[in-house]
This record gives sequence, structure tokens and C-alpha cells, in this order.
Amino acid sequence: MNMTKPSLEVIRPDCELPSNVEAFFTLRTGGVSAGPYGSVDGFNGLNLGNHVGDSPYCVRKNREIVDTLGCRDLRFLNQTHTRTVVHADEIQSDTMEADGSWSESEDIGCVVMVADCLPVLLWSDNGEIVAACHAGWKGLGRGIISETVKTMKTQLKDSSSGINAWLGPRLGHENFKVKQDVKDFFLNSELAQAVNEEIFTPSGDGFLFNFAKLAEYALRLVGVNQIYDCQLDTFADPNRFYSYRRDKITGRHGAVIYKKPQA
Repeated sequence: MNMTKPSLEVIRPDCELPSNVEAFFTLRTGGVSAGPYGSVDGFNGLNLGNHVGDSPYCVRKNREIVDTLGCRDLRFLNQTHTRTVVHADEIQSDTMEADGSWSESEDIGCVVMVADCLPVLLWSDNGEIVAACHAGWKGLGRGIISETVKTMKTQLKDSSSGINAWLGPRLGHENFKVKQDVKDFFLNSELAQAVNEEIFTPSGDGFLFNFAKLAEYALRLVGVNQIYDCQLDTFADPNRFYSYRRDKITGRHGAVIYKKPQA
């Protein structure tokens, strides 16, 4: 068995960011976690979630490893599928309950953790402000995206600056089977006008749910028109991604965005 520790690799947005902004998405390899929190062979996993049953020591070490990518002040959240957005500068520990954070400060990393839910990273044209939100289907329907964008806009000194978004790896449309109750949830949300067969494609006794497409609608609804989508499916690629729906007991990735310190 090959026990060689894999190199630390991440996915970065395939678009031009402001010169002072950095963003990335961690993969499941490159850390010290094992078993279901490891890589596909059960070793060297980069699980960043301390709420999933992994060793606290391993999670702490994995987060230290991610620090080496450039931002040494990562602010994690206790995510609970809400529309709550907080100022990352005020996060003292990862017990703070919220599903989005924003910052205008240098070297403070806005982080959300996912293992099928949709991570959305956001930044202003001028690099003045950055944000991250955790858009699981419940949070999406409750308005986490709109709340994050509206918060960013209220904090911008230059109100003419647009907001951009990157949609990270998540559960793909063809692997996201839901029942009528999920569709009904969105029919009673601020996104009801977007509910159609492209979003909820009939399949057997339920639907295939394209929540990334619905997230695009939510972004455009609040004036975000520059949207970049990686189109990667966590369920379909066990070599690179954790997936809760596929494996049930699993680790968590980190989607990170921050402003780089200026020389």
C-alpha cells in the first residue's frame, strides 16, 4: 500500500480576482485524518470539521496545514443552515452560529465548511470586501445568499463597485434526489418564481434538484451578475471530495476567501 503523504492541493476560482484577494477550496487529501475522514484509501485526509467525529488533534493539525496556504487567521463558523451573516473580524471561535461571514480587513479568512452543500465565495470589484456563505438547500431557501450580498453592499465605501461570486464544488444535479417537501419549501420562499423543471426535474417519485442553478437565480435577484461556476460534483469524485450523501460519515472541506496583506 502506498503510504506516501500526498501534496497539498486546492481548487482556485478559474477567474480573475482583484490583485489583493485570494480564494481557494481544499480537497480531501493533504492532511493527517484517517478512516472516513481520510482520503479515499483512508489516510492523509484534510478534514476541517471538528463536529463530525474526527480526532480534535487531527482537525487542529489540518487547519494548521491550511494556514500554510497564505492566510493564518482563518475564521470558522458553527453552521446551522440559517440566513445569519456575521463580521468575520468579530468571530472569536468556531462556536459562533452563522452561515456566512464577511470582512474588509487584511489576512482574515472567511471560511465555510461543506461536504455536498454549496459554498459561495464573494468579492467586490475593487477588492474592498470579501465574504463566504454556506448554501445548503435549507439556507438557500431561507435567504443566506441574499442576506450575505445585502450585507456586503451596506458595508461598501464605494457603492458603485459590483459584487462577484464563485460557486464551488457541491452535490451535482444528477445526484441530488429530493421529495415534494423540498420543492414545497422553495415554493414558499423568496425564490419561488425560479421553481421550474430545470430546477426540479421529475425523477421517479421525486425530483433531481439543481440547487446551484437556483443559487445563480438568488445571486442575480440581488444584483450579482458576474457568477463563476466550477461545476464540480462532490458525490461523483470520491478521490478529491468528501460527500455526506455518498458516505454519511465523512469530513468537511473548507472554502476560503481573504484579502492579502499589502506590502
